[in-house]
Amino acid sequence: MTDRRAVIRGLYRQVAAPDWAAPNLDGLADVLRDLSWLPPGPVLLEMPDMGGLAPVDRDMLLGVLRSATAESAGSPHPIRIVAAHG
Repeated sequence: MTDRRAVIRGLYRQVAAPDWAAPNLDGLADVLRDLSWLPPGPVLLEMPDMGGLAPVDRDMLLGVLRSATAESAGSPHPIRIVAAHG
């Protein structure tokens, strides 16, 4: 079974998150709000596999991703969620 921390760590790998990033929902929100270590431009996040998560964990993660996408729209690092490859 997939756990929430594993999904967050997978998202962190996609954005080369700094070492300070905690693998929890608050940490994920902070990382996606910042992204200052990346060059300007769209940040494409591949939708993680959340099939093994409890519904409440999946819903909370999706909420953070939705908020990050909306909040980043006018920023130097607009977040776009893309379908997983493979």
